[in-house]
Amino acid sequence: MRGTMLGEREIGRRELLRLGLLVGLVGLTGCARGSASPLLRATPETLPKKWRRILPKPWSYKPLDTDLGSQPFGSALEQGADLLALGDGWLASLPVKELQSIDAAALQDRFDDVQARSFMASLGPALGSRVLPVGVSPWVLLFRQGDPWLSQARSSWQVLLDPALKGRVVLPQSPRLVMALAERMEVPDGLRLLRTQAYASDDRQALNWLIQGNARVAVLPLQRCLNSLRRDPRLSVVLPNSGAPLNWTVLVRSAMTREPIPQSWVEQSWQQPLLGQLLAGGWIPPLPRAELHIALATIPKSYQSIVLPSQEVWSRCWSLPPLTSAQQVELDQLWHQSTP
Repeated sequence: MRGTMLGEREIGRRELLRLGLLVGLVGLTGCARGSASPLLRATPETLPKKWRRILPKPWSYKPLDTDLGSQPFGSALEQGADLLALGDGWLASLPVKELQSIDAAALQDRFDDVQARSFMASLGPALGSRVLPVGVSPWVLLFRQGDPWLSQARSSWQVLLDPALKGRVVLPQSPRLVMALAERMEVPDGLRLLRTQAYASDDRQALNWLIQGNARVAVLPLQRCLNSLRRDPRLSVVLPNSGAPLNWTVLVRSAMTREPIPQSWVEQSWQQPLLGQLLAGGWIPPLPRAELHIALATIPKSYQSIVLPSQEVWSRCWSLPPLTSAQQVELDQLWHQSTP
């Protein structure tokens, strides 16, 4: 009995020492984090440079490389990021418990776009309260010397199945996005046929392959196209009248931070003169169309119908909310079965 009690007492003492050490480490970490400036993490291409560069003090920005590990944004939260900017396709990789309410009612009240409200509703109340969409860009078709296909492309994504484009198409890296495009084509075995057309599935390198002559068309977010369009007269861009998937950029707050989001910084991107500059780059804030139309006057007319398409075309666009585990398994199976 005495031996048992002594053993329990020794174990208790060791546990107390270990806990004391952990508390000390947590305290030191907290002190160190508390003395640091609040930190925003994002990949370099996620946020427009003109906006990112005016992030107000004491906030700081540190770029994030999505090639480093399968959970780059989760790792960024573990490393002390206060705020993340990311594409909506990454939301499924972040457990809701690691995020907290975005707490930006003044910004959320400005949403008057059917697509923004539909996107938020698709996230559900738990995740939706922790996400602030700040910009959207439709996926479009970017052609090099694309005159033979432009007319068909304006009608439908089915242009990607043209036999003359076999092996000349750069598709997005996301299987889900490729599957969404194939579904809209309404062609038997459309997914396998679309994958057969691909030169590559890597939207990050798509511009290089297109400009160098290895590909004739790439599927890209509009915001990655407009600068190249201005520089290279061989390029042309099409947003099909049948609509397009939408690439949302959102802000999320770490569950561990005490820092509110820098609302004045977001507001700057939603008003002139920065609003017009961002629109000219294909970055579309989730604002009432009347506000966007006023800013559209600063954009060359040749791009205006792409940056801000008609209400009819815009209503046909669609978002891709995070999948459940069961839906992800089903998607993986369909993707495997469609291998050319």
